[in-house]
Amino acid sequence: MSETMVSEDHAPLQKLFRPVIKALRTAYIQGTTVVKLLPSERAIQLYYKYRRKSYDLQWSMDPGYRKGLKNLVDLVIEDNDMVLDVGCGTASATIVAADKAREVVGIDLSPDMIELAVEKVKKKGLNNTCLLATSVEEYCPEQPFDKVISSFMIPHVKPELRPAIYSCMFNFLKSGGTVGLFGSRGEVCDVYETRQEIEENLTRSGFTDIQLHDVYDIYRIAVAKKPE
Repeated sequence: MSETMVSEDHAPLQKLFRPVIKALRTAYIQGTTVVKLLPSERAIQLYYKYRRKSYDLQWSMDPGYRKGLKNLVDLVIEDNDMVLDVGCGTASATIVAADKAREVVGIDLSPDMIELAVEKVKKKGLNNTCLLATSVEEYCPEQPFDKVISSFMIPHVKPELRPAIYSCMFNFLKSGGTVGLFGSRGEVCDVYETRQEIEENLTRSGFTDIQLHDVYDIYRIAVAKKPE
């Protein structure tokens, strides 16, 4: 298991504003703890019905988030890949992945988030995406994927259920396929996984060759393989 640190850019202006960006980024991530108060899938759906517009606005204000998505795609996806984006939300990662992959399927529990995702994909003029409102457990692909990605979905899953969700991702993959996960660190906000937790959960689900990449102040990318 390896570790790669990805640093912020060192341009003078960016260095000047970095403490402010870090504070805003951390404050927003700490706000994710609201998911602890959502007792059911239905509650999550209702929450994102009213949050979907502000969700994109807040993420768009953080250059580290956009760069993190690009890092995720660069680390995981190759040309001609068939990719599944689990918990795709408003399709931010789906859109980035679609610039490189042959086809990207995005699934999300919230129909309202999928509705906004479809609008965004249409505006981009992408014709290699498919977006579906479904839970991870109920999704049954016709064929396995080369790659599975997921960004900021795991805090919405209760800790005891996370290995089962990773097992679903494992089953969605072809033998030798790769999973890539982008999110925050449990060491920063406790609704996310710590380094130890994500390693343990991925290992329990059958993944090997786990690599963790700490990105900027509070983000982390995990990459793992499904054995041949």
